[in-house]
Amino acid sequence: MMCRKDLLRDISNTLINFGFTENDSGASMTYQSNVRYPSIFAGKNDYAHFIVHMPNSTIQVVAKFQESSGTAMEKLGYTAFDAERTKHDAYLVVCGGQELLRDRRALDFLNEKRHIAPKLRALTVHGLSNYLANELRLAAA
Repeated sequence: MMCRKDLLRDISNTLINFGFTENDSGASMTYQSNVRYPSIFAGKNDYAHFIVHMPNSTIQVVAKFQESSGTAMEKLGYTAFDAERTKHDAYLVVCGGQELLRDRRALDFLNEKRHIAPKLRALTVHGLSNYLANELRLAAA
């Protein structure tokens, strides 16, 4: 059974497979993990799971994982507001777990919020791979 830790590892492995290296320099083709930034709540901080430095842009990547039913969808509402304020060029939410991926619920819910946060895109790990391939192809053109 997959867990949140596995999802984070899969994201990291996807980045490495595309030639990104973990490095705090901010140089092209590097990524950073657990980057702290100011929350929408005063006096609090949030953490981006990954900041990815593409050749021509930066991407904030957040992992969301939920295996069991509960308040999964309610928790995702905050994500759209966070994505709205990102300083990065894109805000990707990589979803995992049976509850979030069932009938594409979380993906559809978040992607329907793009009118609030145009930089927001929800996808799976496989979708992340497709996204990176496309962005790197565009950067090379």
